[in-house]
Amino acid sequence: MDFEALFSADARVMQPSLIRRLTGLVNQPDVISFAAGSPSAETFPYSRLTEIYHDLATVEKGRLFQYSVTRGNAELVEAVRERTARVQGVAASADETMIVSGSQQGLDFIGRVLLDPGDAAFVEKPSFPGGIDTFATYRARLFGVTSHDDGMDAEDLARRVREARAAGHRPKLVYVIPNFQNPSGRLWSLERRRALLEVARAENLLIVEDDAYGELYFDGVTTEQRSRLKALDPEAPILYMSTYSKTLAAGLRVAWIMGPAPVISRLVLAKEVGDLCTSTLSQKLTLEFLRRGWMDEHLPGVRAFYQHKAQLVDAALHKHFRGLGRWTPPRGGLFVWVELESAYAIDTWPVLEASVAEDKVAFIPGKPFFVGGVGRHCLRLSYSNVTDDNIDKGLEKLSRRLRAARESVV
Repeated sequence: MDFEALFSADARVMQPSLIRRLTGLVNQPDVISFAAGSPSAETFPYSRLTEIYHDLATVEKGRLFQYSVTRGNAELVEAVRERTARVQGVAASADETMIVSGSQQGLDFIGRVLLDPGDAAFVEKPSFPGGIDTFATYRARLFGVTSHDDGMDAEDLARRVREARAAGHRPKLVYVIPNFQNPSGRLWSLERRRALLEVARAENLLIVEDDAYGELYFDGVTTEQRSRLKALDPEAPILYMSTYSKTLAAGLRVAWIMGPAPVISRLVLAKEVGDLCTSTLSQKLTLEFLRRGWMDEHLPGVRAFYQHKAQLVDAALHKHFRGLGRWTPPRGGLFVWVELESAYAIDTWPVLEASVAEDKVAFIPGKPFFVGGVGRHCLRLSYSNVTDDNIDKGLEKLSRRLRAARESVV
């Protein structure tokens, strides 16, 4: 049988994630890996989650492993609403809130519900591949928008919207990560945030605001600097997404979306046919962690853990990467973005292969983070899972590898 002939049009455009393809290469035990974008298991509150589990199992018994409602456990929805309003400044009713099995599922449902083939979706340059790949799966026409150290260029967004319309594509949504973005670590300025809101309003664009890293801020970053778009303009058409994967435990797969009730109701229908419900066990563990007030106690230690790692990476970059390129010292999140001197035309993909094979050092090349195959001279460094001792050692080796690559193209 010709199985290829059985595949749907959507399935035929699916492509394996370039980053996922690298997993086997970069996760070898003897490799110093700056590649993994996952949070450190050292930050997971194992003892407290274990305590909650035993307490719940005693009381809930079999109910702990039963199905849940599609929108999400009602008590968890209420707890999420309360904390999101108090901490993130984003208010939403129960009808405007749903629980999803991780932010990636949320992106998939957003693409499924909102995008028809040929619709235009706009993303930062660079952007999270999980968003790029998901929207491409639904055959959207993706437009990369120029972004700076302080956020997306709203004027370029307006130009891209006009370009899309002129080419016959219906502009639908713009996907952004204003707080400590993956991959760049950028923190948008208030001016850039407000400018985006103005353009989105003028062009009738839905904003998808991904706030996965917003609570992982470092010393000196104010609440105002982290203002959520949804908090700046509560009436704007925004789907606000956040997750407990980076702050509590990634494997729980508990995230949430807030937005206009008509859109949320459609997303709930997508979830109904997608996975029916998020794990009852995961929801109950998360709910009880919030209910006991442990999240606010837990987060300062998580921030301190990542800030320490970020400072070590920044110091090592200043020590070893001078003259190779530019980077912005992290102010939160898990990542540092390095742009190599473009004059040397270094392609970081073959550098990665040599670096892993010969130096046992891994990173993620820039290409997967861009629409259109650019970004070859860039690379993402994640510091979440590298030991303190290996940070300087790994970046020293990588700098030598990059300098050798530069010499080969001079």
